[in-house]
Amino acid sequence: MELDNIKVRVDKPYPKIVGAMPDQMTVNILKNLAQSRTSELTAILQYVYQSVIADKSMEEIGGIFEEIGIVEMTHLDMLMHAITEFGGIPKYEDSLGNQFNTNYINYNTKLKDMLDNNIVAEQRAIDQYKDGIKRVKNESLKDLFARIIEDEQQHIKVFKYLKDSVQFLSI
Repeated sequence: MELDNIKVRVDKPYPKIVGAMPDQMTVNILKNLAQSRTSELTAILQYVYQSVIADKSMEEIGGIFEEIGIVEMTHLDMLMHAITEFGGIPKYEDSLGNQFNTNYINYNTKLKDMLDNNIVAEQRAIDQYKDGIKRVKNESLKDLFARIIEDEQQHIKVFKYLKDSVQFLSI
């Protein structure tokens, strides 16, 4: 399996946010993308967990999960900063005030099931970012969301490649 050359992020810069003004609707969108049940924070913890579980059977796949988790950390960091730029406080809670909960994590231990779950989660993230693009007014934030979508699309490609490899190896 050729895992050494897998790219887990798109090789282009993330746009900077300019012209941010206090806007509670934008803060709510950002909080949900950053810290809800289906958020970057959930993805980070999911992929760290999976990296540990996958290391037991295939160290290279565990490393890929970890690398994708690091990309998600970059996304979370940008979203948390954006929350403050648009007048919010980046507490670990969604727009309804629900505090982040580790019960959001899927604790599956079968590699194929992890990959299936990750593909669904990444597509959900893409859909949420696309919805955010429609709803926010700030053009630079729309550009940031579009750039993050590119990474999430890359993650789906990686997970599909790994899934095909796992099926080939019967793991």
